[in-house]
Amino acid sequence: MHILECYLECGGFDYSFIKGGISVYTWNLASAFRNEGHQVSVLTAAHGRLDYLQKNYPVEELPYRRRYKLPLQLDPRVWRDFEPRQELELETRAYRIRHQGVDLYFLCNDMLDRYSDTFYPPYESKGKDLGFFKPLVFQMDMVLFIREFFADEKLLIHAHEPFYQYLLPLAFRDDASKRMVSTVQSNMPVNKKVYRPELQALLDFLDVRVDLTPFNDAPQTDAFGRCLNGYLPETHLHYPYQDDYIAFYPLLLEYSDAVDFLSEGHLEFYRNFEGTAFKAMFRRLRVAEVTQRNEQKMFVGWCAISDRWHQTDFSQYRREEVLGGLGLRPELPTFFHNARYAVHHKGQNELVRAARKVLEAGAQCNFILRCLSGNGIPDPAYHSLAQDFPAQVRLEWHNRPEEDLIAMAAAADFGLFPSKFEMDTFLIAQGEAMLAGCVPIASRQLGMKHWRHSRAFCANPEQVTGLDVIRSFLANDETLVDSLVHALQEALSLYQDRPRYEQLSQRARARAQEFTWRMSAQAHLKIMERIWKEPRVTSSGSAQPPSAPAAAKTWNAAIHTEGELLGLRRREPTSPGLPTLADTVSAAGQKLQYRLDGARQVESFLEGEGGRFERTLLTRSGDTFEALLPAAAQRRPLFLLVTLADGSQFWDGAVHE
Repeated sequence: MHILECYLECGGFDYSFIKGGISVYTWNLASAFRNEGHQVSVLTAAHGRLDYLQKNYPVEELPYRRRYKLPLQLDPRVWRDFEPRQELELETRAYRIRHQGVDLYFLCNDMLDRYSDTFYPPYESKGKDLGFFKPLVFQMDMVLFIREFFADEKLLIHAHEPFYQYLLPLAFRDDASKRMVSTVQSNMPVNKKVYRPELQALLDFLDVRVDLTPFNDAPQTDAFGRCLNGYLPETHLHYPYQDDYIAFYPLLLEYSDAVDFLSEGHLEFYRNFEGTAFKAMFRRLRVAEVTQRNEQKMFVGWCAISDRWHQTDFSQYRREEVLGGLGLRPELPTFFHNARYAVHHKGQNELVRAARKVLEAGAQCNFILRCLSGNGIPDPAYHSLAQDFPAQVRLEWHNRPEEDLIAMAAAADFGLFPSKFEMDTFLIAQGEAMLAGCVPIASRQLGMKHWRHSRAFCANPEQVTGLDVIRSFLANDETLVDSLVHALQEALSLYQDRPRYEQLSQRARARAQEFTWRMSAQAHLKIMERIWKEPRVTSSGSAQPPSAPAAAKTWNAAIHTEGELLGLRRREPTSPGLPTLADTVSAAGQKLQYRLDGARQVESFLEGEGGRFERTLLTRSGDTFEALLPAAAQRRPLFLLVTLADGSQFWDGAVHE
């Protein structure tokens, strides 16, 4: 089988060509496919660094010249200073390096050679500089190159991250010699959209005939839809678009032969969004229907930890030297956090507040807080923590050689990963720390469940590798801080119970040892070899929608399947167990009272003048939440966002329409 790995950035073979994790992923996986006996090629861009490649590798220029005018139909609401119709004149050349048994193809033209320092255009260039379309140009060049250079060759095309490759499944849907596997690498909003006239112009240029109409979403004009569209951007899971935009993930799902995810929890999350405020909106969107219709295409190909970490003897590192060299006290238990500086994604603001709480309470422990950032850390809270506890907190934001990271993980006792908003899909850094013997303390997020740090993720308590903190979808989550403080205190007690600590440490290491690139390659090949041999099942894209699931009969079922209780309150207003929702009107206003055992926060959304929703955080007393709303509230749609003790969320309320 000839496998072609495709992504804008595939430089994992050379440290200086790596800008992100997908680069490392594609190279490791390509090498593992090669080791399994397959022909493997990689297609990427040279990013204006052909000179570097020619100095360091034997580069072969290929007989490929493609002159074309890329049609760009711009959204005039975004590109206000540009003519709506643009044509980019491009001449693309191709080069090849044969490295360690893998053929690496590099494409070059005036657009692909831009941003040689970052490889990706800055988001701020949107609406201002056509260089913003570099990833789209690369998509087009991938299609044209494969069509010409591999025209008569049977290929398994493996492309990564929907936003960077959605044209490929459409372009090769009718090519009997090509098979298409698409990998979802991150939890990008599942209904992220592109300007439909822009997509149509590209499909016309490629002579691809696809009816996009069945993929359009219905406008969300009712009160609940307006409330959801107003709130959900805070969750990073959904953003509203104009009606002339279209989601690309459903197209990719419809026309790929298979769709790959990085972990079981990643797939579980991305196909139903259970436990999130987005669930109620997801069910309304076309992507939910397309997901249900194509579930048989989805599989878990996994990610993995690099061979370098697997082959390391962690006992060679001396704790005294490593921790002492960082200015910390080697005799103290040490917590290790290693991630890029992304406060909402990684829960770092809550982590810093929790660390201060336990240190101010007199805890005897160290924190290594690595929050990688090319521009430093602007929040003074991080620096004041390190300044106030100089012998117990090491704060870093710069890159280090991998050898240093391995030494830190080997010297630490616990790995800290309080990620939020379900943005992690595998979390290599947690696995690396576990491989070094760190007991994990991590969020109860589905994308990390394979690390088995939570009792909630394990069928057998003897599988548990560490401690968990709550799942969080709130921007400034004081409950997560409290959960972290509790977990840190529990960890310090665990550290004194050496037999129990060693048991968890050994389990963590053993679990991490399972995630090798060979394992990932074999999981991929199990699916790839099947679709390589079987004839393609053509999708029309306009099939009848799958039958709607039966309406939930109980409030627990409604939360899981519908993400809200408004429908159940209309269908079965006396359904047993429904949370108590009561209001009384007086001269002072409408007193709202909500009661649910297990809830930790309730926030009301009341539609006011001009369609704007006014938010009120209800005051909690035990299992009862109260608020005093304006008297006129009784006649307006009222929605409640309920957050449970484990961080899961659902909607409730009353609609008077």
